[in-house]
Amino acid sequence: MDIQNDHYVTGDPAFAVDRRGVIIYWNTAAEQTLGYSSSEALGQKCWRLLSGQDSFGNRYCVRHCPLREMAFLHEPVHHFLTTFETASHQSRQYSVSCLTVFDQPGDEMLLHICQPENEPVEAGNNQVHADVDPSTLSQREIEILELLAEKVSTKNIATRLDISIRTVRTHIQHLMYKLRVHKRSEAIEVGKHLGLI
Repeated sequence: MDIQNDHYVTGDPAFAVDRRGVIIYWNTAAEQTLGYSSSEALGQKCWRLLSGQDSFGNRYCVRHCPLREMAFLHEPVHHFLTTFETASHQSRQYSVSCLTVFDQPGDEMLLHICQPENEPVEAGNNQVHADVDPSTLSQREIEILELLAEKVSTKNIATRLDISIRTVRTHIQHLMYKLRVHKRSEAIEVGKHLGLI
């Protein structure tokens, strides 16, 4: 995918990565906020440059990024809070929204639009979960969330509930969507915070 800086315009810091996590787009706002010039950022692996970590302590800028995996499987990636390391080696927090752009097969990109946060937000802070409505979870989803918190495997959840493994995975995907998280560990954390488990 041939990306030019004038093809995508936003006032917020923005960057895009390909399937391998290589940065292929880096706008002027990203240069100003994160401190890396386009020439320094383009072609770099995102995890080597940014060292991203979310409010739960999970690293997203990693070789096997769960966001890239979800995006390129055509699954929605919800906005999230993360910290990126700037060129001056300071951690700065951002609210990140992602957009997957599909061009030719194998030539997709995941665009990150970053809004700087003024105050750090901790995992237990109510702001992290302010937009989550626990009443949207079904009783079955809560039941599965409780089993996940007990560290029961997907296969054993299926056996206990007498449903297929595929159905368990679907329920997990739905509850993660409703809790606005990307990992099972985050779902458990949010479930505990909201008093669901």
